[in-house]
Amino acid sequence: MAMNGGRFIACGMYTPNDDIRNAWQALFDQFYPLFDLGSGLTRPLVFASDESVLRDRSLIIGHTCGYPLMTRFRDALRPFCLPCFDVPGASGKFYSSQFIVPADSTIESLQQCRGKIVAINSSDSNSGMNVLRYALAKLGASAGYFSEVLISGSHLASVEAVASNRAQLAAIDCVTYQLIADQNPALISALRVIDHSEQTCGLPLVVPTSQYSAQVCASYVSALNQALTLLPAELREKLHLARFESVVLDDYQSIIELENFAIEAGYAELN
Repeated sequence: MAMNGGRFIACGMYTPNDDIRNAWQALFDQFYPLFDLGSGLTRPLVFASDESVLRDRSLIIGHTCGYPLMTRFRDALRPFCLPCFDVPGASGKFYSSQFIVPADSTIESLQQCRGKIVAINSSDSNSGMNVLRYALAKLGASAGYFSEVLISGSHLASVEAVASNRAQLAAIDCVTYQLIADQNPALISALRVIDHSEQTCGLPLVVPTSQYSAQVCASYVSALNQALTLLPAELREKLHLARFESVVLDDYQSIIELENFAIEAGYAELN
């Protein structure tokens, strides 16, 4: 995925459309001159977060979800900071998911979703699966709670599935929800939020464990915040980006605690 085989930065988590991708590119265009990343840097961002990208030996900085970070990437990646967003459902380092249903449905609670179709972006998403599984486990859900689990491939696809009533429930990352609402308010008008998830630490920027340096990562955080101040106000507002804050791996332990609760409650798999 690295362009021209060079070292690269990947930014693929909050990039639902070209306008947002361009705003992230503008931010990192301000970042590059503030930090000497050495020769061979591929300037255009790689807008992806799949495993091949995050395990690429040419990766400098990546962006991932907290759940895969704490499971399949735990030994390969180290979190060092996260972007903090000014959107409903987010608070400092923490964020939540919106539990959405079709606007014209009669569903008012998760209890009323028994036997319905649920859409999830992926089976290892914290915001799309893990927090919803936890909420259902607290209600005493058991195997076969839903008639079908539709794996949509993205939060946007889950939103579209619920808006068209192909699914009757989805959990959507609050930042993604706001970015979609900005771009397509008509789509959001076809939805209704019935509840919010437990808050967990937001999506981290990461570096390969083999390249981790506390000093270098602290410099990254400082440069990112400086780059943010240099970004035009309209682009900061488009991203809803307030600042970058340092994080460590332990900040994401609560994600595993939610998973463990669901497993111990007998609802290890959302189904």
